[in-house]
Amino acid sequence: MHTIALTPGCPAGIGPELFPVALSKANIKTGTKFIWCGSVELFEKHANKLDIKVSRSKQNFSIDGLNGEVQLIATLSDNEDPALNVLPGQSNDKALISQKNALLKAVELAQKKQINAIVTGPIRKAALSNINGKSFPGQTELLHYYLPLDNNPPLMCFAGYDFILGLVSVHVQLKNVSTQITKKHIEQCIARLTTAAAHYFANPNCDVRLTVLGLNPHAGENGLIGDEELKIISPTISKLKKQGVNITGPLAADGFFSHLDYLSELNKPHAVLAMYHDQGLIPYKILGKGNVTNCTSGLSLPRTSPAHGTADDIAGKYIAAPDSLIAAIELALRLPPSI
Repeated sequence: MHTIALTPGCPAGIGPELFPVALSKANIKTGTKFIWCGSVELFEKHANKLDIKVSRSKQNFSIDGLNGEVQLIATLSDNEDPALNVLPGQSNDKALISQKNALLKAVELAQKKQINAIVTGPIRKAALSNINGKSFPGQTELLHYYLPLDNNPPLMCFAGYDFILGLVSVHVQLKNVSTQITKKHIEQCIARLTTAAAHYFANPNCDVRLTVLGLNPHAGENGLIGDEELKIISPTISKLKKQGVNITGPLAADGFFSHLDYLSELNKPHAVLAMYHDQGLIPYKILGKGNVTNCTSGLSLPRTSPAHGTADDIAGKYIAAPDSLIAAIELALRLPPSI
């Protein structure tokens, strides 16, 4: 049986309201078990607003549209859930506590080998401060701290378009991005991205074609607009080519994304490595048209998440599109134990 933990995300945002509709529309394998890291009442509260019927028996519940062999189990009783009295778009201490507790519950389930994957709802970063004396810039970093596959850093990946996207630097101030660009780190990212791409395309033995973007405008213009390409990125690519890696770059990011339509099928990459967050994610989210999902490579089990935030401005209006969360649930169901 495939067992997946679901963390609702910030109760003041759109996460909890998206899960009922996403589960009712996702293509879910028979025999799947979901562990909802919250209360049935929290789930039911939002399902009712969407005219999705919830049937419950203590901590077990089901919703219309799911196969009878799909199980849904809540981890909290109703009177234990701090998320219940949070208003849409208005985060407070109870909202922050509920997000932290849900993530730590998913971590506990993973450490006890009781789940095969985690799907996380969107949170606000303030919930990740001072967790057991440590603060984290994002869910990716928190989950890797507790559930690492190895000693190397995790890689934030995104799926939903013709290729998957990896980010060398993630939640880093723009002025500090260049400090993350090292030969060792780029090699680690490429290794993780190669594995993730092979599993995403359901062919672990395929010859993954990778494209690496430059850091600077025009990929540095031969050192005229920055030398990271000449000193770090290009030598790393040359080294990996000699080892048999099918890799090109560094390419100017604007040129690469604007000329995708002109690439033949044989030249299109399976995976692209961007140097920083917005360089890759702005065009990728536009190309993915709402179906983009976040996937962490480097954990002891798959973790996926919708590629959007809490969307406080529309929380409680029940107009948020569930496509990204549906994609996250379906991807978590088909990924192998570790990527």
